[in-house]
Amino acid sequence: MSPALYGSGESGNGILSLDPRTKLLIFFSSMVLSTFCYNGQPFMMYCTVVCVLLALCGEVWFAVKCFLLIAVMEYIRYVMLSSGTGAPAVTGIILGIAMLFRYGIPPFLALALLIKTTRISKLIAALSAMRLPVFVIIPIAVLLRFIPTVREEWSGIRKAMAFRGISLEPGAILRAPGKTVEYMLIPLLFSCISVMEELAAASLARGLDAERKRTSYEAVKMTLPDYIVMLLFVGMAIYAATGVGW
Repeated sequence: MSPALYGSGESGNGILSLDPRTKLLIFFSSMVLSTFCYNGQPFMMYCTVVCVLLALCGEVWFAVKCFLLIAVMEYIRYVMLSSGTGAPAVTGIILGIAMLFRYGIPPFLALALLIKTTRISKLIAALSAMRLPVFVIIPIAVLLRFIPTVREEWSGIRKAMAFRGISLEPGAILRAPGKTVEYMLIPLLFSCISVMEELAAASLARGLDAERKRTSYEAVKMTLPDYIVMLLFVGMAIYAATGVGW
């Protein structure tokens, strides 16, 4: 199996390696940014910094694509607000989509940083160092392994449907929704159940539920860049919560 199935992030091309606990703090700070995303300045600051961190951690092209998408959406929103022209209904729909995008993009970027640049073994070691209970660590480990595995399963289902001549175009799905459920959703659900059981069994086989303290090959240690990044994101969260911005 591909290593991607096991959520093995942390590209070897990166020049920066952040501790998983730092990335978790970035994720929690994204919740604050989502709550106060109507402020454009802290939103753009947050997205820019996370994209820079993604690039420094080795995900350069992903960071560039995300930043360009954010820039385009913000430009469209700015034009719609400043022009004041156009049909009110269309303007309202576009601005609504832009605001939904603002609500969703901070957690998405933070989760992408966590998943794409962190090995599961290192994350488990960091969670253990935080002295979190086992019933918290196991679901997190299974969930983060589950996401890339389901992606592979979905790719296999799409190929199987293509071999059988079943189209996944929106028009074909609307014309035959029953066939879509039968050939796409049901296999995916059964596959998800099987994958979850296998991943849970694998986690238990590795001794995650052992009462004794587990050892790990992964060395987790907070460094100076971690503290700088944590202070930066705490500051941005406070800045967003105070209601400052445009």
